[in-house]
Amino acid sequence: MRGLIFILITAMLLSGANIKKELYKTKIVISKMNEKMDRLAREISKKQKNINNLQYKINKLSKDIKILQTELKNSNQTINELKDLQRGHQKQLEEIQNEINDFLSTNYYLNSQEIDNINDLIYNEITKKALEEYSKKIEKLINKKNSLQKEIISTNKKIEEIINRQKLLQAKKNELKKTMEKQKKEIAKLKAQKREYKKRLTAMINRQKTLQDKLAKLAIIKKRNEKKYTPSTFVYKGMRTTAPVRGKVIKKFGSYIDPIYKIKVYNDSITIKPYQKNATIRSIMSGRVVYIGENGGKKIIVIKHKGNIFSIYANLSKISPLIKKGSYVKRGQIIARVEDTLEFEVTYKEKPINPLKVISIK
Repeated sequence: MRGLIFILITAMLLSGANIKKELYKTKIVISKMNEKMDRLAREISKKQKNINNLQYKINKLSKDIKILQTELKNSNQTINELKDLQRGHQKQLEEIQNEINDFLSTNYYLNSQEIDNINDLIYNEITKKALEEYSKKIEKLINKKNSLQKEIISTNKKIEEIINRQKLLQAKKNELKKTMEKQKKEIAKLKAQKREYKKRLTAMINRQKTLQDKLAKLAIIKKRNEKKYTPSTFVYKGMRTTAPVRGKVIKKFGSYIDPIYKIKVYNDSITIKPYQKNATIRSIMSGRVVYIGENGGKKIIVIKHKGNIFSIYANLSKISPLIKKGSYVKRGQIIARVEDTLEFEVTYKEKPINPLKVISIK
C-alpha cells in the first residue's frame, strides 16, 4: 500500500462520485504496481545471489587453475625425462636378460659333458667353482632386473599422475569458461530486470505524487514538501494497546531505502507477517467501522476510535460476517482473517502515526 490506504479511503468518504472513482482506480494501479515490484525485487535478489555464487565458483576455479599451472609448469619436460629414464631402464633390463640367457646356455653345455679321465674331472671341478662365482653374479643381475622393473612401474605411475593432473587442469579451464559465460548471461538478465524495476519504481513514485497533489487540493492531506520527503506525522503518547495479530514486522513505518536502486521511499504503514496461516485479525481498540472495501481482490477495514484515531487493516482475505459498516467493535474483537501479510496503518487528523508506538507486538 505504501501508506496510501487511509488517504485513499478518506478521499472516497469525503469526495464526490467522480473523484472517488478516479482515486480508487489510482489506488488499484499503485497496489498492483507494488505487488509486481515486490515480486521483481525478489527475482532480482535471487538473480544477484546466483551471480554471487557463480563468482565464488569462478574465484575458486581460478585459484585451482593457478595452483595446477604452477605445479605443471615443466610437466611436459618432466614426462620426457621420465620416458628417457624408462627407455634406459628397459635397455638395461634387456642387457641383463641377455647376459642371464648366455650364462644359462653355457652352464647347460658344461653340465652335459661326460668325464672320461682325471683331466676332465679336474676341469669339471674348476667349472663348479666358476659356477659358484657366476651364481653370485646371476643373483645380482636378477636383483638388478627386479629393481629396474619396479623403477619402470614407478615411472609409469608418475607419468600417469602428471597426465591426469594435466587433464584436470584442462577440465577446470573448460568449466571456468562455461561458468564465466553463464555469469555473463545472468548479469545481462539482471541488468534488464533492474531497468524494468527502475521504470516501474519511477512510475509508481510519479503516480503517488500525482495522487498526493489531488488529495492536497481537496484538503484531505497536507501537501508534502518534495525536498523534505518525510511528511508531517503525529507523535502518539497514549497507552499502548494489543497488536491486531501475533507476528513479525517485515516492513517498518517511515522512510526506507529501496533495496535495489537505493531510492528513498516513505511508508505510512507497517507490514506484519503472522506466525500462523489464515490468522485472525483483531481490533486494536474499541470503535466504529467506518469503511469496508476491496483493493486488488483483498479486503480493507477502517475503524474510527476515540479521539479521531483511525486504524486501517488491509490485505485481508476474509471479513467476519458480524462486521458491517457502522458496526461497533470492542478491543480484541475478531474482525477478519489474513492469508499472507497484514498491512496495518494508524492515523490522526490526516497525519500518519507510527503503528509501533500504538501497539505492542510480539
